[in-house]
Amino acid sequence: MMDDDVNADLKWRVWYGGDVQGLDSLLPDIVCLHSLRGKEARECSVTVMKDIQWTSFENAKKLVKKGFASGPEDFWLFAGYAGWGPSQLSGELDRKSWYMCATDSRTLLKELARQSKGIDPRDAGLPTWELLMSMIGRGDTADECSGSFDDLMLKEWSQENLVKFDYREAGLAKNPSFGGVDISAGTIDKVMGAAARASLSSDDDIKAGSILRGSAADRSPFLLQKQELHHSLVLVVLEDEKVTLGCMLNHPATKGYDVSDSNKGTSSIIPVRYGGDYAIKGQSPLMWIHCNQQLRDSGLGESFGDQSKGIYKCSQEEATEAISYNIAKPEDFLIMSGVCVWPKIGNNLANEVKRGVFEVVEQSKVDEVFQTLQKQEMLTKENLAENLAVTNEAWQKAASSKSFPDEKGPDETLTLGIGEGFDEDDDTVVFNSDKKVSQLANDALKKWVATFLLGSPTLA
Repeated sequence: MMDDDVNADLKWRVWYGGDVQGLDSLLPDIVCLHSLRGKEARECSVTVMKDIQWTSFENAKKLVKKGFASGPEDFWLFAGYAGWGPSQLSGELDRKSWYMCATDSRTLLKELARQSKGIDPRDAGLPTWELLMSMIGRGDTADECSGSFDDLMLKEWSQENLVKFDYREAGLAKNPSFGGVDISAGTIDKVMGAAARASLSSDDDIKAGSILRGSAADRSPFLLQKQELHHSLVLVVLEDEKVTLGCMLNHPATKGYDVSDSNKGTSSIIPVRYGGDYAIKGQSPLMWIHCNQQLRDSGLGESFGDQSKGIYKCSQEEATEAISYNIAKPEDFLIMSGVCVWPKIGNNLANEVKRGVFEVVEQSKVDEVFQTLQKQEMLTKENLAENLAVTNEAWQKAASSKSFPDEKGPDETLTLGIGEGFDEDDDTVVFNSDKKVSQLANDALKKWVATFLLGSPTLA
């Protein structure tokens, strides 16, 4: 709801018009649709179609002030808009991204009036879309899509972006670990649990050689963006006053490095793992790492920080030479390509650890986590699910040995869905569904891996 600076005590309901110049921009673009027929309203408005016009928010408030409109209920306020470049929209129509249909002012006004009576924004406008699809003879298509991954993600997007809660009344700030959900009694418990976890870490905990574990919150901070970091394990490779660099360890790609021994006539393929979007200038594009005490004792490689244990890095030449002399085995190594970057200004990695977006993995768990990741293979369509299962296994093993009462076990399932006992305010499930948000985040990760690492988005 938007306050009215012209008419005292009036509030205006706002619809999301698009991602260009929306409410989060410095200069939001706000238009008001209406069907007023008076001369004064027509003179300050532009006709869209029969009986429907648009005017500015300022004009709408003045029409109410002067009595030419009865109030905000005479208008539909839209913030932001969607825009297309030349031929972009026609291309999307050709690709069947949109359905073309005719409409009339009566149908549009009736639907807008229905929405004005309190439709829940957490439903993401899906009932309206389904109604319009039915009206153009595509009801079966709408039924097939109902409850799909895309629908559920859209609901979560709406929860994050269209639902406003006043956190100041609770004396709390919006916490990204919980996706912007309402501050209810249960959520306060979660926030306090996150604060307890954050109190265990400090800026000094993050150093080169540390491993970070992605959040265990029911509402993953990576559900709607950067899904590759959901349940991730990140090795910090550089920590200085300007930036933190880290490699994701748990994403084997479709490429591998062939290690051949001509003397023995053997060949092994070590998966190359996606570490992040960036490369370190002046360094090899591939980073070889190991976590083997015998190799450390033999002098193979060097530590990332000042610790004598943990993960070591070495050059490709050092690794292949050690393999050729039977000092090391191919499976001793993980090969990384690319890094993630966290600048020290703004939302830096230390702040994300304090907020519970990541947690620092205890040194005593590093060997076991590394050994688990070694079970992953070069990514294929056949082993996608298996590789993700190993990712989750390693992520679980990296969990802190300290437990908190708000944390749930990995196998806990929802026992009540739509029907008796269903709670629409349960923020652990997607609104008006029985899908756990935590499982949706797992599905989103699988979709990301299938799309960007495997090149098969439909596989997920």
